Amino acid sequence: MTDSGTHAGVHRRQTASAGTPIDDDGVSVDWKALDSSQEPLLYRLAAESAGIGTWNMDLAVQTVDLCRLMASMLGFPPKRLRQQLSEWESHIHPDDLPAVREALGVSIATREPFSLEHRMLRHDGRVLWLLTRGRFVEAGDGTRGRLIGACLDIGDRKMAEEAARASEQRYHLLAEHSPDGIVVAEDWWVLYANPAAARLFGTLQASDLIGRSSADFFDAATVDLFRYTVACALEGDAAAAPATLGARRLDGSTVFVELSAGRIHWESRPAVQVLIRDVTERKHIQDQMTLMHERLKFAVEGTGDGIWDWDIVNDTFTFSGKLKQIFGWEPSDPIDGKVDWSVFIHPDDLPRATAALHACVKGQTPIYECEYRLATKQGGWKWVLSRGVIVARNALGKPVAIVGTTSDISARKEAEEQAWRHAHMDTLTGLPNRRLLRDRLDGEIRKAQRSHETLALLFIDLDGFKQVNDLLGHDAGDLLLREVARRLQGSVRDCDIVARFGGDEFTVVLTGLHEAAHIEFVCEKILLGLARPFTLGNEKAYVTASIGIAVSPFDAGAADELMRKADQAMYAAKQGGKNQFSYFTREMDERAHARLHLSYELRHAIDKNQLSLSYQPVIDLHSGMIAEAEALVRWKHPLLGDVAPSLFVPIAEECGLINAIGNWVFHQAVACSRRSSEQANKLIPIGINKSPLQFIRQDEDSDWLHYLERMGMPAGSIIVEITEGLLLHPSSNVNKTLMQYAESGIRLAIDDFGTGYSSMSYLHKFHIDYLKIDQSFVHDIESNSSHRTIAETIILMAHRLGLQVIAEGIETHEQLDILAQASCDYGQGYYFSKPVPEAQLLDMLPRQFIH
Repeated sequence: MTDSGTHAGVHRRQTASAGTPIDDDGVSVDWKALDSSQEPLLYRLAAESAGIGTWNMDLAVQTVDLCRLMASMLGFPPKRLRQQLSEWESHIHPDDLPAVREALGVSIATREPFSLEHRMLRHDGRVLWLLTRGRFVEAGDGTRGRLIGACLDIGDRKMAEEAARASEQRYHLLAEHSPDGIVVAEDWWVLYANPAAARLFGTLQASDLIGRSSADFFDAATVDLFRYTVACALEGDAAAAPATLGARRLDGSTVFVELSAGRIHWESRPAVQVLIRDVTERKHIQDQMTLMHERLKFAVEGTGDGIWDWDIVNDTFTFSGKLKQIFGWEPSDPIDGKVDWSVFIHPDDLPRATAALHACVKGQTPIYECEYRLATKQGGWKWVLSRGVIVARNALGKPVAIVGTTSDISARKEAEEQAWRHAHMDTLTGLPNRRLLRDRLDGEIRKAQRSHETLALLFIDLDGFKQVNDLLGHDAGDLLLREVARRLQGSVRDCDIVARFGGDEFTVVLTGLHEAAHIEFVCEKILLGLARPFTLGNEKAYVTASIGIAVSPFDAGAADELMRKADQAMYAAKQGGKNQFSYFTREMDERAHARLHLSYELRHAIDKNQLSLSYQPVIDLHSGMIAEAEALVRWKHPLLGDVAPSLFVPIAEECGLINAIGNWVFHQAVACSRRSSEQANKLIPIGINKSPLQFIRQDEDSDWLHYLERMGMPAGSIIVEITEGLLLHPSSNVNKTLMQYAESGIRLAIDDFGTGYSSMSYLHKFHIDYLKIDQSFVHDIESNSSHRTIAETIILMAHRLGLQVIAEGIETHEQLDILAQASCDYGQGYYFSKPVPEAQLLDMLPRQFIH
């Protein structure tokens, strides 16, 4: 304040109008003081201290004087405090120059102060925003006067305003395109709503929502909660906690929304922005999940599964008491929190378990599921099944929590292991069975092919095992097979494979071979090892082995073919004398193909009438007359000629034709016996050989009995010849069939008697009519005292048991005399007759062969 009472300074505060402080950005100037020259220094200091630059425009001389601050604001050096008016105007932004000229002109004309915001160009070209206020001052000497003014740099404010405008534009852009509803409200009344909010509340026009109260969208039960959420936002700048409410659409239907609110300024007024998200579908899903969770919780508690919770963000685990018990811990043991889960998982299972968990977290699989072994507190391992699902995600959609269950599946795994072993391992020997051998052999062949190596398959069949099994029983046979397995494993390397193929057959796979000598070395070792005696309880037994060898890739490149060829080589070794090994050869394959071709031809032999029967008479050694005859099947092929029974009968058994051929033989034999009765007035019983395989079908035996009855033939017209091996361990089918024969009158004969190993206790058990002494004892009975003794013993024993004896293979008179002296009942052989056709047999019926 000057001595005269006028203002001499400049200060910043809100002002009003001309002659009084100016209301904008706090620029307050006493214009009377500006006109005074009494205190220029004080005025200049006051203005510069407030950051206000001043200027004085002399209209008479067209110059503008700048204060030092004003010159600095425009980037002029201190020497240029005076400028021509034209130069001054050149620094006013071209777009703002008309407005500046107009404001100055109006002030000159009206003598009123002026105020405007405009841009000026600094000396370096930068733009400067200024708030300029001034007025016209008349000259005391009557000259044109001048304009005086003050300028304030408002660049920061302008930048803030521009940022606010840009922010508002972005806000409107985002709000208009936001998928979530946005509502701005003041005192519960809607000021603004975006299109998404309009759609959410059931209208196409956002204007339909403006002016409505919150009570229009929320019923009495929820409007207070809505207003509470908004009130929380008004109490501070932080957003209120989200709340989920049931809102009312304009059509009266309910939509579930998730709200979040925050305080904003809307058109310079405090307001609240509410973000509204339609979560109706999500709430429906959550309700279902809640119900499912409750059911799952109830079910899990009933099953005894453990529950775990993984906080992914903090990497912490929470375990239920039951899960801790699965670990072997007590429910109260503090093992929750930050846990290195990997230390609990078996090292072999860890990569798989980790991969499954990461796949779930990355969204590659909907759930986490993995079976692995878990370490227990006691130091053991326990199989578990762990399942988990993501239950929470952050705003970016990334999972933050997984909840899951863990089940103890040790019992199931043990059962699966047992099932696997049952399916893949031989229960008797513990060796891989045929199925597992096939799989491993496949793998070894592929491995050998990749590495260009050789492998050999040894097919081993035990010689003499059947006799040991029959003589000493199945338990002893099982002991022998287990010991064979042990000796085979001891004869090969750890990398080789020993398997039980079935019965008394074993296989060995020799891998990584570099020289053929190793194959023979192993075979010799196996033969020597198996030739040692076997101690079976209190008994000792001896067996040998026949080994067939097939080599890959030379003999075959596939597992099935390699096994087939090794099997062929084994049969060659057995036929060559047993207790030896034989390599597969091309000739073996050719013979195998010949057998295959023969089996095909045999299938059509009956239909094409290629089979026939020959009959060899059986002579009553007391009367010398034919007592019966044995039927022998013959096959005459149009191209192959006569095919030996020893060749085609085994083939018939292998390919399932033995029943058809056996039935055909039966019918032909019955017909022959009937014709003998009709033509010679003498019923000749016909003996037919029956394979053990034919006893599998019981209906066949009933058919035979019915056929005899239908033909009017007595059951005694047929004699069924069987081997003694059938009676050693007979099945229920065998027992039942033999009982039917005995009851019906069909007689039974034991063929090739004396070649097997038996206590002959079965002779008491079954109703046997005849024993047929094998021709191997008869052949040299006159020179071999042992065979003679055996034959005489059989005859004596049979008679004491009430059985009759037939001696096979009689070829000389000397053999006949010895057997007759031993009281043998019947004889059969070339001495009497070779096998002949039916017609010739009938012609021979009256003949007396012994005189």
